[in-house]
Amino acid sequence: MSDSPELHEGGSEPPPPAARTRAGALVVRAARWWALLGGVLTLALALMTAASAVSNILTGRPFAADYELVKHIIAIAIFMFLPYCQITGSNVTVDIFTERMSERGKHAMAAFSSLFAVAFSALLLVQMYGGFQSYLRYMEVTPVLRLPLWTAFPPILLSLVLLLLAACVTLAESWRGIHAAAPTTEGRT
Repeated sequence: MSDSPELHEGGSEPPPPAARTRAGALVVRAARWWALLGGVLTLALALMTAASAVSNILTGRPFAADYELVKHIIAIAIFMFLPYCQITGSNVTVDIFTERMSERGKHAMAAFSSLFAVAFSALLLVQMYGGFQSYLRYMEVTPVLRLPLWTAFPPILLSLVLLLLAACVTLAESWRGIHAAAPTTEGRT
């Protein structure tokens, strides 16, 4: 068994907290619970949509504005899954490029993708915060429920902060993996 941290590709569960820093373990737990909450929201939307369809069949009247709620809440739920996908390596990968690489090369590729995730999540966070400020200023609402559109932004912004932290954790782990998998040379001090 190697002392280097393993890569977490293909959606495998992240390593136990003992293999991470305390802060990294906290980010993993937060991402896991946040994703579970996103799953609960998605399940609630599925149940509401099914109930609306049954109501439409039985009474000819679906729930008012179910479409508005689905659009609003599913956007939130999607963002809630992103930190967990980052921390577990569940993002899209093309293994054909890395299957013949050394462990150090794989860690370097993981570090590069984590660095890209840090930059992208920071960019998204800044842009979404600007959008949040705009919706607060102009108070746009949904047509039927009159639900303010800005209400989707706080959980999305929290998701992006968690995504940024998760990308930092995976970057640090990949960086440690590069150094742990570095070839040793005899005779050097």
